[in-house]
Amino acid sequence: MRNHRSARVRVAGGKSGRVAIEEARLPADTTGRAIAQMRRELDVMRERESLLKHELDEFIRLTAHDLHEPLRMVSCYVQLLERRYCGRLDSDADEFIQFAMDGARRMQAMVDGLSALSRVTSAGRPFRTADLNASVQSAVSALRPAIDEAGAVVRCDTLPSVLADGAQLEQLYHNLIGNALRFSNGRRPRVHVGVENKSGEHVFFVRDNGIGIDPRYAEKVFVMFQRLHARDEYEGNGIGLAVCKRIVERHGGRIWVESEPGNGAAFRFTFRDRKEGLPKETKP
Repeated sequence: MRNHRSARVRVAGGKSGRVAIEEARLPADTTGRAIAQMRRELDVMRERESLLKHELDEFIRLTAHDLHEPLRMVSCYVQLLERRYCGRLDSDADEFIQFAMDGARRMQAMVDGLSALSRVTSAGRPFRTADLNASVQSAVSALRPAIDEAGAVVRCDTLPSVLADGAQLEQLYHNLIGNALRFSNGRRPRVHVGVENKSGEHVFFVRDNGIGIDPRYAEKVFVMFQRLHARDEYEGNGIGLAVCKRIVERHGGRIWVESEPGNGAAFRFTFRDRKEGLPKETKP
């Protein structure tokens, strides 16, 4: 017999041409079965990942909830100590009370951050057509005192409407613009909020002229409680960008940062296109 290039094919062991052809098909059949098996394993991995994410969200929610009451009690009694005894004991005692007050405030900020993170999924609203311009303006209004204090300039381009949770979009922009104001390094902050079209996809951005980020830490900044600077340099608890990442992921998108130290940062993110449908959790 001959193959498709008309070269003669010897059938070993006296096998018929039909048997040889069937055996020649085996590699292709094996490849198909292997691909099908890989897809099944991938589906299982995705289900496990979804389950683990759900369990993590539930753990965060319960932890934040259970910490509120004992933390409130600690804060109340430390404040009581300060009012009754500050200035009546020695200087060491006054310093210790201030340390306790500062620790309680930071702990409260961390618990509030955990609550905000858990609410992204546990208290998210159904997706509706949302005006991004309104979300940005609401965020800017809420940040107006900080903007005026820093003498910042916030430039907002015209943005499209998207299928989303409008309240979470406001929080997203609030966190990103607030982040730009915080890490200005004494310069007059300049923040640009806009959108670009890349390969038919809307890529939204919040760009600033702040201190920038070393590219080595471009992923670390989105991890919960991760800080790149000491607390006495810049305020913050390492939650804001983690919340941003969670919000964008809930909307079927992705978020990343492009930056170099001293040259500002551009936080870019996408949302799932409305023609692709809603993420699974928001479908009726």
